[in-house]
Amino acid sequence: MQTIRRLAHTADLILSLRSRTLLSFCLVACLAITRAAEPPSIAQAEPSGVLGSGAAWATPWYIVEGKEDGPTVVVTGGVHGNEPAGSLAAKQLLHWPIQRGKLVVVPQANRLGLAANMRWFPLNRNDKVTRDLNRQFPTSEHESPRTDLSKAIWDLVLQHEPDYLIDLHEGFDFHITNPKSVGSSVVYSKSSARDAIAQSMLDVVNRSVSDERRQFVSLSKSGAASGSLVRACTEKLGIDAFILETTFKDQPRSLRTRQHRMLVSTFLKQIDMIDEDCADRLGPTDRSGSVRVALYDDAGASSNGVNNCSKTLSAASDITFSYVGAADMRGDVLEQFDVVLFPGGSGSKQGKAIGESGREIVREFAREGGGIVGVCAGAYLCSAHYDWSLHVINTAVFNKTVEIAGIGRKSMWYRGDAQNVRMEFSNDARDVFNRAGEVEVRYQNGPIVSRGEDTQLPETTTLAWFRSEVTRYEPQRGTMIDTPAILCADFGNGRVISISPHPEATPGLEPVVTAAIRWSAGVADPAFK
Repeated sequence: MQTIRRLAHTADLILSLRSRTLLSFCLVACLAITRAAEPPSIAQAEPSGVLGSGAAWATPWYIVEGKEDGPTVVVTGGVHGNEPAGSLAAKQLLHWPIQRGKLVVVPQANRLGLAANMRWFPLNRNDKVTRDLNRQFPTSEHESPRTDLSKAIWDLVLQHEPDYLIDLHEGFDFHITNPKSVGSSVVYSKSSARDAIAQSMLDVVNRSVSDERRQFVSLSKSGAASGSLVRACTEKLGIDAFILETTFKDQPRSLRTRQHRMLVSTFLKQIDMIDEDCADRLGPTDRSGSVRVALYDDAGASSNGVNNCSKTLSAASDITFSYVGAADMRGDVLEQFDVVLFPGGSGSKQGKAIGESGREIVREFAREGGGIVGVCAGAYLCSAHYDWSLHVINTAVFNKTVEIAGIGRKSMWYRGDAQNVRMEFSNDARDVFNRAGEVEVRYQNGPIVSRGEDTQLPETTTLAWFRSEVTRYEPQRGTMIDTPAILCADFGNGRVISISPHPEATPGLEPVVTAAIRWSAGVADPAFK
């Protein structure tokens, strides 16, 4: 896809912004011609079956088979609906190059719970006995699963007769500092064989955890809880089964998902199912079916910013996304994506968390044809104004510090609480957003920009203007009206869009963000079809 974008960039040198839309249609056709076939061992996103087909709680399951004989492993994620990282990681396993054996994956075991962000199985949430899916599997007191969903999962396990089972979970706190939580642990029933496997996983993941208070530990003395899937598999079927627990306290989804991938990758290498470390494999190698977005969710990204962007991306059928953090700002990770999206929060914290080496990798990603979209804090990050900026679009930020009588020295970037402002799309916006005219959009201290001083950066194109303003201090009055709200520019062979306000948080304007992503990826927007 990046090769195609480079061809597009060459054509852009002689085409107007309006002509790019026609070019994007051509690119879609080219993708079908240049698409490389997936290796047979890479799973496509087609389920092998559905548990409870026709039921409200129905959920798909998948098989990834290697070319050679080997062990069978069942992996479940999302058994508890408020623990999303395990489900996200389980989906990513579907694209790993399994060489030997068979991987059976149920990424969204408690699909309704995940949708509701609820630990319990929502249909039984008022029944204290059956609401926890991970207490419904066979025990010495009840030999059969106690609910339809747990029975369907148990039957799948019996059908495939696995040698191993991995259940991905998240704890509310770090076990080392809070023994009431099983967060950051490997839970299993003790045996010499399981001890060796668990220790190999702990050794690898703990090398990435510098804070000793957050390191992973083995919890094999008491093992998994009675009624849990792992306990039932161990006691009833003699399977080597493990619960892998990350911790959601003060840790972004990207890190927790990455830790799950590290643990599972180490496990699969240990039992000789894969030949390479797959912890950095987040998606399919063939991306022509959708626009792949890396959504930054680490330091400096606010929870509202990330959640609003994820909801917006989820609503677009032609866009898929993964959460990425500062540790993922490496070439071998970003090359799996078409666009990096930096959401609202703090631009300085994002830039500093990524670091200079990470910022250069993001720039190189764009030079090679990748897209960058920055929203609010992300627009600060994209600018050419600060030493922590990406310097991928030639904008300067109005942020001077002013001495105000009776108040003191105040920085002019801060304009108070979120408010709606008027924004008018430019004529060029028709070719990117398929929009025109004036709208109201949510604004919360996004950058007020002007042309920057970096002569090495290309000219920008204004796609929307602010037509009203928000002020907190008198010196800000008149500094926002008629300034660019949304701009775009080329960067190397790639494209950048800087969005100061929050269309993703404005009902009806969410498609502005997805259109920006498609444009930056060089892909035609369905609105033009």
